[in-house]
Amino acid sequence: MLTFAALLLAQAPTRLPETVVIETRQAKPLAEASPSVSRLDVAAATDSGQTTLTSLLGGAPGVFAAEQSGEGSVGSLFLRGTNSTQTAVLLDGRRLPQGFSNSYEIGRYRIFGLASVEVLRGPSSTLYGANALGGVIDLRQQSPLTARVGSTLVAEGGSFGRGTLNYALLANNAGSGKAATQGTALSLTATHDDGFRPNADREAVSAFLKHEQRLSPNLVFDVVGSADHGKAGLPGQQLGGPPNVTDWQRDGGWLLSPGLRFQDEDTEASVFWSRAGSSIQSLTVPFANRYLLDRDELTATVDRRVRPDLTLGLGLTYERTTFDQFDVAANSLTWHETQESLGLWTRAEWQATDKDRIRAAIRTDRFTDFAGKTTGDITYSRRVTKELLAHAKIGTAYRAPAANDLAYGTHLNLPLRPESNTGFELGLRHEDSVPGALSWTLVAFRNDLSELIDFNPISYQTYNIAKARTQGLEAGLETRPAKGVRLFGAATWLDSQILSSDYFLGTGLTGDKLLRRPSLTLSLGAEIMPNDDWTFGVSAAHVRGREDFDWNAFARTELPDATFVRLWIRRVLSDRTEISLRIENLFGEDAPPAAFGFPAQPRSAYLSLTRRF
Repeated sequence: MLTFAALLLAQAPTRLPETVVIETRQAKPLAEASPSVSRLDVAAATDSGQTTLTSLLGGAPGVFAAEQSGEGSVGSLFLRGTNSTQTAVLLDGRRLPQGFSNSYEIGRYRIFGLASVEVLRGPSSTLYGANALGGVIDLRQQSPLTARVGSTLVAEGGSFGRGTLNYALLANNAGSGKAATQGTALSLTATHDDGFRPNADREAVSAFLKHEQRLSPNLVFDVVGSADHGKAGLPGQQLGGPPNVTDWQRDGGWLLSPGLRFQDEDTEASVFWSRAGSSIQSLTVPFANRYLLDRDELTATVDRRVRPDLTLGLGLTYERTTFDQFDVAANSLTWHETQESLGLWTRAEWQATDKDRIRAAIRTDRFTDFAGKTTGDITYSRRVTKELLAHAKIGTAYRAPAANDLAYGTHLNLPLRPESNTGFELGLRHEDSVPGALSWTLVAFRNDLSELIDFNPISYQTYNIAKARTQGLEAGLETRPAKGVRLFGAATWLDSQILSSDYFLGTGLTGDKLLRRPSLTLSLGAEIMPNDDWTFGVSAAHVRGREDFDWNAFARTELPDATFVRLWIRRVLSDRTEISLRIENLFGEDAPPAAFGFPAQPRSAYLSLTRRF
């Protein structure tokens, strides 16, 4: 008698097991990853019409991501209730340039040209250092040595004057039965948007690059790069007053990183150097500022299997970052700072039995501007069945003070300390033996946050405000119960609380919730492919239980509960041509605002044409 899995295998094309890199810096099967790791399939997301990193992340368990003024605008990101500044964002393992406040401005990044986005939730500083207090996000490009060659052009237009042009090229020297030894992947995106509010227009261009060259059977040289530039109006809060028609922001960033990877039966090693920069110039009456950041990073890692059941690893990272803030207006400030850090870590992975595995890591970081920090974590996992993995972890992490935290001085001249997190998690991961047939995760987590940094909104001086806590449950699901049917969803319940000390001017008192985090986030979706030519999809996201601060009334206010529904239809016209339609916010205004005074984008529709060459 055929099993359900065998039926699925007979109905669907063979799929290779998925791998992830983010948890150990080495490629591992997804089935062996902790349930706090998600691999988001960019191909499936782009087929459903998603274009921005913010919208893609919003469907992952444990993540709340929202754009403040529609697609491509400034975004907020909360991993398990931590702040946007407490998550590291990478491109193929290289840290992308952060902003002046340590925020990565995720609204600047498009997902076109990527293969996947990997998310690691929970404290992750032992491998990734500063900014990994809440987790890590890694944008993964296709490998030009193994991916299919060709080029793709996608043009899209729709509501509010939005137009997007995307082009991707992948080329290598494979041929005549020979595997490729060198190849290049390049993707370009250009976007224009008039916006749905006064002074909400945006112009943006971005690019990703990856070149790989196999120097020997075990050694690969690669170059990873990115560049982006944009200018946008800043409509500000919408609170019934006159529209803001003068404020604007121009931003840009770039990354160039050559590296080497070595792999044989027992050893995996890598070394890379990254040079990156970002710039922001803004006018927000009566202030006008320009911020520049230049960053160098040298990272080397080696993992060695010293016996069949034991792998040991070492790593080193040196970073040098220069910050400049320029006086563009009389109310602005000129400031310059250079910070250096050195991080050393070691890790071990022990396969204690055929079912039990233990991972442990410890790291120490030293800084030129503040005290050093030592972090560590230990993970235990047990293979309950062939498809079910149980997982437990305790770890510590931190976020170093940002340039924006230091530029205006500190409250009472007290020294700032890095923000800290001690995190705990218990969870389950199920990966069906037929890849893609059924995948689900369930995690209970807790973050104990201390030394959190806040600022006086009058003097902009900063200080540590003691402790907070986030805890909750998160779950994710994806399944293909029948040929041509895909179901997916995620749910997060979050409890956040300030445990001691008070935020400035009463914006947060002991016992209050942390601002803007929803207590419940739920997303569900279905995609149906009745034949090879048509795809129909629908998804819904619901958020509830958020609070924000009304600076006009000087009081907390509850943000409305909301449901956001989107539809998409895709039609394959030929082997090379597709058209698609997507409708965002089907029920009009009923969608989650990013914050108090920032309304949701109204119902909008977009039509796109895809051509492959």
